[in-house]
Amino acid sequence: MVWTHTSVSVKAPAAAPNRWDLVALPLVVGLLALAAVGGHQMTAPLASLDAPAVSLDPWNLPDYALRSTLRMLAAMAASLLFTFVYATLAAKSRRAGMVLIPVLDVLQSVPVLGYISFTVVFFLSLFPGSVLGAECAAIFAIFTSQAWNMTFSVYQSLRSVPRDLDEAATSFRFSGWQRFWRLEAPFAMPGLVWNMMMSMSGGWFFVVASEAITVGDHTVTLPGIGSYLAEAIAQKDLGAVGWAVLAMLAVILLYDQFLFRPLVAWADKFRFEQTGAQEAPESWVLRLFQRTRVCRSLLAPVESLLGRVGWRPALLTIWH
Repeated sequence: MVWTHTSVSVKAPAAAPNRWDLVALPLVVGLLALAAVGGHQMTAPLASLDAPAVSLDPWNLPDYALRSTLRMLAAMAASLLFTFVYATLAAKSRRAGMVLIPVLDVLQSVPVLGYISFTVVFFLSLFPGSVLGAECAAIFAIFTSQAWNMTFSVYQSLRSVPRDLDEAATSFRFSGWQRFWRLEAPFAMPGLVWNMMMSMSGGWFFVVASEAITVGDHTVTLPGIGSYLAEAIAQKDLGAVGWAVLAMLAVILLYDQFLFRPLVAWADKFRFEQTGAQEAPESWVLRLFQRTRVCRSLLAPVESLLGRVGWRPALLTIWH
């Protein structure tokens, strides 16, 4: 089985909103607004952190949860970019793989605090006087807890593409670009999505360390759930610890419903099995957006443009 779609002319869906758009559009606008607010806070002057950066007032937890979640998502985006570049290079070149895979094994064995010790000064000097430097240092620390197992997953998938699929791609005369996006990347996608979920979960263990940046005798504390939890533990405030745990639970449930369940349901169509799965994963969010008109109309030009460069047939057709 090769994941290909014939190039056909498809009439764009009607732009008139339906009842599903009335639910989907506010969700999209709300998420974009939250991302904009959090992104603006990340570019504030560094002096704004000199005041007590963390308050144990539970009403501040939604803002702290937003800041921590944006850091983890930014680290996830960086991990995906690193994964596809690093794993593909290691899998495609035998000589490169002989060097890159042992190096990756060493990198995953280095503690996260080991990376923080020599990257903080670099990022703070890269964005002097801005919170963005400390934010980048925290994001990089979380990145080191996510990227390695994702890279190993994609590398192993690229190295284990079934021979019959590889021969079919050859018979279709796929270029290297087409082979990667129409065969190899879809084949790796189910495993990658599950490893993304594991990496996101593992990142919570390092949020506390990543949100307290120490430079010499000065500590920069970034607002977030991790720093809130560290402050609650330092003050021995069990009530605040309980609020932090509840906030983490709420965040996990939200990104599970709005991010990972749609990804799992979408990636399941790329699963290569000789027998069908007993029960296909489903996502109400994915079904919601598949039934919209306005959202599909807005993405239709992008999907068409990417289809011209060979991306759409395998990975970016989420509406079908």
